Amino acid sequence: MPAVLYRTEKGLVFFDRSNRTIVNTDTDLKIINKFELPEGRGPGELGSLRRFDYKEGKLLFIDNGLNKITHYSLKGDFINEFKVSEIPNMEAVKMISKQKYLIPSTFLTDSLYHLIDSEGNIINRIQSSEEVENPMMFTAQSTVSGKHLYVAGYSEPLIKKYDIENGALIFSKEIVDSYETTDSYMSFSNGAGFTKDATYGSIAIAVENELFYSARYHNGESEYKFVDVYDEDSGEYAFSYVLKNNINMESLAVSSSHIYTIETNSEGENLLTKYVF
Repeated sequence: MPAVLYRTEKGLVFFDRSNRTIVNTDTDLKIINKFELPEGRGPGELGSLRRFDYKEGKLLFIDNGLNKITHYSLKGDFINEFKVSEIPNMEAVKMISKQKYLIPSTFLTDSLYHLIDSEGNIINRIQSSEEVENPMMFTAQSTVSGKHLYVAGYSEPLIKKYDIENGALIFSKEIVDSYETTDSYMSFSNGAGFTKDATYGSIAIAVENELFYSARYHNGESEYKFVDVYDEDSGEYAFSYVLKNNINMESLAVSSSHIYTIETNSEGENLLTKYVF
């Protein structure tokens, strides 16, 4: 599972890949508690882990092999789980409320995101409309704030905002320092992928203080250490922060006064880092 970082009511929570452990810290990065995720196929056990989500004291995990979503508390207590039989190959999940969840489509379909209930049933879809937007070809970075879904392309230089309830596209904008994607893709007999010289876009996003934060992949440029900031309502570019470290960022969280990141150094170690505005 990729390194993922979320703000909690008291600090931060992230997944330590080296030992399948969830780590809960305060805002000074001091560990409050941690627990190991049980491996297996039974209730509360997880095998094929994908990205997790956090909302209102609950951790949500996807087991792609068993097609289920499993809930844990921050203390490590197993809460419940349910099957999602209608959506194979789940890659990520976003909790909207206790009864609603968003799951991005893995493959190229008309539906960008599926909205499901707490029993795993599809109740709505956010769909692509090429007449009014530039479509994204591959899975994007996404986050939820209130009634809105925010999306930033991993391979496309785009940011978008949707209304979750009716699926309406609110804005679709090119990012600052946009780029051409013509030479980024290649086709195979059984699918498609990226060329060795592909250019990548956003690797992590967050929404806070009426601003949309997007961390760009460095694309081999050692001095590219920016977090670009856009207006939450319009998607217009506002300014950028230059991070002092940002060895190889994997995840991003933002508070009213700090930026928190998970970065990977040259030895493959994950570093939890705190920046002040």
